[in-house]
Amino acid sequence: MNARLHRFSSGPWAFILPGLLLYAVIGLYPLFSQFYIAMTDMRIATINSANFVGLENFRQLFRDPVVRQIIGFTLLFVSVSVPLQFALGTALALLLDRPLVGRVLFRLAILTPWVISSIIIGLMWRLLLHESQVGTVNALLGAFNLDAVAWFSDPTAAKVSVIGVNVWRSVAFTMIFMLGGLQTLPQEVLEAATVDGANAWQKLFRIKLPLLRAIAGLNLIYISISTFQVMETILVLTQGGPGRATATLGYRMYELAFGQFGPGDLGRSAALGVTLFAFILVFAAIYLRLFLLQDER
Repeated sequence: MNARLHRFSSGPWAFILPGLLLYAVIGLYPLFSQFYIAMTDMRIATINSANFVGLENFRQLFRDPVVRQIIGFTLLFVSVSVPLQFALGTALALLLDRPLVGRVLFRLAILTPWVISSIIIGLMWRLLLHESQVGTVNALLGAFNLDAVAWFSDPTAAKVSVIGVNVWRSVAFTMIFMLGGLQTLPQEVLEAATVDGANAWQKLFRIKLPLLRAIAGLNLIYISISTFQVMETILVLTQGGPGRATATLGYRMYELAFGQFGPGDLGRSAALGVTLFAFILVFAAIYLRLFLLQDER
């Protein structure tokens, strides 16, 4: 027994165990707790007297046409936001990886929206996109004799608004991620390509981007997870409207559990959270298959 205790204390587990316990408390416990709550009829008013209902919450949700509409917009929101964010962030990273006057100022300017609270971002853009001439964007359109846009009351314009604001705020994360990858590329490979006569486009598509494949995959996983979970920006900008045109799974979870007109239904809210978790797993598995596992082969 003493020998086993000595091997344990002299090995890595004594240092790893505190971190594993902390992860179990702040990571695994909430996850399993959500799975349990999703199979109960728990409400805020009856939080201590919930009954086990099995998969009933999931059956009710997927019979609800509103939830099907919300799932459709959530997938559209992620499918448009993630490629735009990745493409713009990578382009900015390539630009800022070159010698450029005022490069530090450009980095700070791009990073600023990312570090500001999403509630503040939402309030700012709600003023900028105000549907009257008070809104800066519509005032600029009026200055060019263009019609004002109903940014929040027209379903299509509202979708464009929330996607555009999310991309504008989040593009800095991809920029920093990819810029870090660009600055770790082996310079001797790039110098050899230059000596062999490769131009800038050849070095980009045949050396830089292939070497950044794994980093790009990780970045896509991170930004997909964060995009699936967007709630505050939509809450401030559109409150899921008009109708349910811009409601996402994350926003509907909040609305069911804590919304002003919601029933405080924690069970169905947790069931939506489990559904959201499943979507994130599917997207993460696709990115792992496309970007990371192929590199290992």
